[in-house]
Amino acid sequence: MKLLLASREGADHYGLLDEVAIPDLEIARAETPDQILAEIADADVFFGFPTAEVVAAAPKLRWIQSPSAGVEYVAKVPELVASEVILTNTRGAHGPSIGEHTFALLLAMTRRLPTCLDWQRQRHWGRVEGYRTSREIMGATMGILGYGAIGRGIAQRAAAFEMPLLAVDAQAVDGEPFLDEVWPPSRLPELLERSDVVVVAAPLTPETHHLLDAEMLALMRPDAYLIVVSRGGIVDEAALAEAMHGGRLAGAAIDVTEQEPLAADSPLWDAPNVILTPHLAGDSFQKERRVVEILRDNLLRFSRGEALLNVVDKRRGY
Repeated sequence: MKLLLASREGADHYGLLDEVAIPDLEIARAETPDQILAEIADADVFFGFPTAEVVAAAPKLRWIQSPSAGVEYVAKVPELVASEVILTNTRGAHGPSIGEHTFALLLAMTRRLPTCLDWQRQRHWGRVEGYRTSREIMGATMGILGYGAIGRGIAQRAAAFEMPLLAVDAQAVDGEPFLDEVWPPSRLPELLERSDVVVVAAPLTPETHHLLDAEMLALMRPDAYLIVVSRGGIVDEAALAEAMHGGRLAGAAIDVTEQEPLAADSPLWDAPNVILTPHLAGDSFQKERRVVEILRDNLLRFSRGEALLNVVDKRRGY
């Protein structure tokens, strides 16, 4: 069995695969597109982000382990969707880091950290201007759009801050310790109306593309915050920029955008009360290790003919 490692994500922890006791396992590495195409021809397992060219050049391919939780790219490879190749993701690896990043963004907004940093650069002690302008998050209702592993990681931390929780998800969810009920997507308008903080943690699919458009954003409270940490394209960025320039939300924090890097002429760059981070929510040394641990565990399962973890419905895209 040949495994082709073609991802920088988790690369510092590839040594964990040396612990795998699988007879006749060959592990190859590739970085450039040409190297990948040269090595994929006889590979059984691929760790990386597949393209149509990679799939077409891999007649022996049986399983792809995605280094990411989001697999929206599968829609661009219909040959993969129609094939019998199994696709798994790294669901669960990113929950802690994205959960922590979500609250870093929220606390930065409620405690006015960007303003304080500006004052620091100006050597200005802004206590008079800053006093009585911060907000506590204890008791504030958080609404989570998308209640998968990432949504749960966020909810766990929200519960520790004593925040009431609401969530919507396309899949029914039972027995959750952090909230009484996960609502269907039809109740998204109610979630937006009732939430002090809305967090976008859903995958990008045809159903979620521009789900939060101008009409939906208008349902949010004017003193509410929006945080986007899963995938760009779920929020209509032009509508969000207009809302922020119009002062219709207290703040927005965006880690993922529809086009990355964010275009230099995007109105989000200069929108008031907006924090932008460059797709870093899922980043941590610990997450990189968890990604390879999932690959390692699935590799052992695959060699034994056992069911794999985190199998993706390729047609649904999650």
